[in-house]
Amino acid sequence: MAIIEVSGLEKSFGDHAVLKGIDLNVNKQDVLAVVGPSGSGKSTFLRCLNLLERPTAGTIRFEGKDITKGELDVNALRSRVGMVFQHFNLFPHMTVLNNITLAQQKVLGTSREAAVEVAQDLLAKVGLRDKQDAYPNSLSGGQKQRVAIARALALKPAVILFDEPTSALDPEMVHEVLQTMAELAAEGMTMIVVTHEMGFARRAANRLVFMDDGVIISDTTPAAFFEDPGNERARKFIEKVLS
Repeated sequence: MAIIEVSGLEKSFGDHAVLKGIDLNVNKQDVLAVVGPSGSGKSTFLRCLNLLERPTAGTIRFEGKDITKGELDVNALRSRVGMVFQHFNLFPHMTVLNNITLAQQKVLGTSREAAVEVAQDLLAKVGLRDKQDAYPNSLSGGQKQRVAIARALALKPAVILFDEPTSALDPEMVHEVLQTMAELAAEGMTMIVVTHEMGFARRAANRLVFMDDGVIISDTTPAAFFEDPGNERARKFIEKVLS
């Protein structure tokens, strides 16, 4: 069953069309890797899915409801469609624990005691239980990103969007974040991941979308894409990223 249904999605900034008619369904437990050259519209597409960017045209249905029409509780939507950003977006003046408990209390109405229990369980899950009282500036980039993943999970989302989650990390820190994401994928979390990590796309994703110039060129399995992309633009992209 499709959890997200995108039809005719367009997004323009002034006269510049970034998305030019995206049609895509995402099913429960899909791990969808979105790849393509810089400027192809990948991040804008992702940000439209939880209305960080408002579409110019088209529809997005989440769990059967058109989220682009009428009144909508955006905070409630973003608790169900979580997002992990490239640059972590942690509150620097709060401890790791409080970064994870805040949204639970404000958005879900969870008690402080219950929110702390959830946060501690999730920190253990991402291998950072001993960092709950630390502040973000004392953490490595990989640790910050794992805290950000725990924060997204704390709201019990149906889908998590990852916007190039490893691109701001030093190479040696990439593995720990990708390992956490791969474990989530294995557990059945529905994930849409904009990434340049082709190894992760091969191993963890069950679908791969290739975007270029605001449109989807290919929607297939990672194995099929890397074996025969079926498109000259996609073939050149593969040659470049794997060279």
